[in-house]
Amino acid sequence: MSSGQSRTLVQSKRAANENFRKRVETLGGKFTELWQDYEADVYFLAYRNGRFHTYSSTDNALWPLSLETLSKLYPPPIKKSPAHFRRIKPGRAKVNPRKAILHEDSSAGSSLTSAKAGSRT
Repeated sequence: MSSGQSRTLVQSKRAANENFRKRVETLGGKFTELWQDYEADVYFLAYRNGRFHTYSSTDNALWPLSLETLSKLYPPPIKKSPAHFRRIKPGRAKVNPRKAILHEDSSAGSSLTSAKAGSRT
């Protein structure tokens, strides 16, 4: 690896670390808004580069609830994963041909219902 490549790699890691730091700060502000505006208790945990980053809206020793306690709650907690928040980058959007046709039909003045009915015959 040349010195130019290693310098670029170091700069890339520094940029990634700075972007992560900024993102955590932004999330902290958003979590504080959730807590203040909606009276929601918020807990956040991220693990990166061997270090945990946490945010808690309360100093309550019982918060956050343990996984065991959460599993006993009713109604059950709503769990989210990255798939629930999937973002499609610009230029990479997948177009469903059926929806594109329905959209074109509805923009031509026909209703969505008639476009669906017409596609069945």
